[in-house]
Amino acid sequence: MSAEITQANIEKNIHENISIGINLSLIGGFLDAYSFILMGGVFANAQTGNLVLLFISCVNGEIDKILKYSIPIIMYALGILFSEILKYHWKNKNNSRIKIILIFEAILMICIALAGKQVSNSIINCIISFLAAVQVSNFDKINGVPIATTMITGNLRSSMINISKYFFTKDNSYKESFFTYIIVIISFGIGVSLGSILANLIGTYSILICITFIFTAFLLINKEETKKLTTAST
Repeated sequence: MSAEITQANIEKNIHENISIGINLSLIGGFLDAYSFILMGGVFANAQTGNLVLLFISCVNGEIDKILKYSIPIIMYALGILFSEILKYHWKNKNNSRIKIILIFEAILMICIALAGKQVSNSIINCIISFLAAVQVSNFDKINGVPIATTMITGNLRSSMINISKYFFTKDNSYKESFFTYIIVIISFGIGVSLGSILANLIGTYSILICITFIFTAFLLINKEETKKLTTAST
């Protein structure tokens, strides 16, 4: 029984560490800049932008652009569905699931870099959209606070809600949540800046820098896991 309790404690919320969230937000921002600059002006992470562009294309009768904007939306939806299936089958093994997701992201990024310009922008955008959906679905909290690492609209809204609640209640938990959102938003912006610079400098291979962020997140999860295991055994 104690072994089961120990394992449950180890599995709980390790991936919600703020340091892991920062690395994933860097990836989220990087991928948005990467897809927009190198893959034909498509927002692979933020599907709202693609939906707007899709319906503008429909109204203007630009049939050739309808698939360009609709396929990333479909792939994003499939990425969410895929993630929910994973969560259901791995619901008691969060650490294993999260590690597999990180490895999966790294493999997809390597494939994108190697594909270069030999594969159409549409296919690359589909892969990035799927990848972004998997990330946002599996890494959806930091320290118990609902958060997104691939876009900022919801984070910006939540940050303002939390800081207003802090002003009214003086509850420090709201202030802490506010700063968590701000850190993630800034990290996303840094990722965008880095993606913009490197995409223009070295092209499609620039996505490989994201492997560094994934590796860091992987190490942080292992570190937290080891810390909890040590604590539980003492």
